[in-house]
Amino acid sequence: MLVQDAAAVRRPARIFVLEDDMLNALFIEDTLQFAGHEVVGPAKTIAQALAILDHREIDAAILDLQIDEHVSFDVGRKLDELQIPWAITTAHAPSFIVPQFSHVDVLMKPFPVSALLALTARLLARAEATGPRFARKPRLGQP
Repeated sequence: MLVQDAAAVRRPARIFVLEDDMLNALFIEDTLQFAGHEVVGPAKTIAQALAILDHREIDAAILDLQIDEHVSFDVGRKLDELQIPWAITTAHAPSFIVPQFSHVDVLMKPFPVSALLALTARLLARAEATGPRFARKPRLGQP
């Protein structure tokens, strides 16, 4: 699937990214922007990610599992509370992910552009399916 084709499949969306590795963050950001999406972040720390979620409207999220010496499970819990679909990227074995997050897609590193775009399409399909259940903050200037 070409990147242009992926952009045409779905409406542009706001995708939150949590990634502490600069090269991975740039790869994800460039891919999503080229596909027509707005990247929120990328956040580089758990604290920064949680602050962004408190102040920004997003449609979906992609989280690196390990951020420095921590795991991003607190951010995942917050996304679940907000009913925002999210996925994990990791080089760890799938068994490293706790059963509480068995509903979350996992993208194993390293991954190609096509896998990232397919993951994004699945997340956005879930976002569209859940519709008004999402807890979102209004954009500036909107009620």
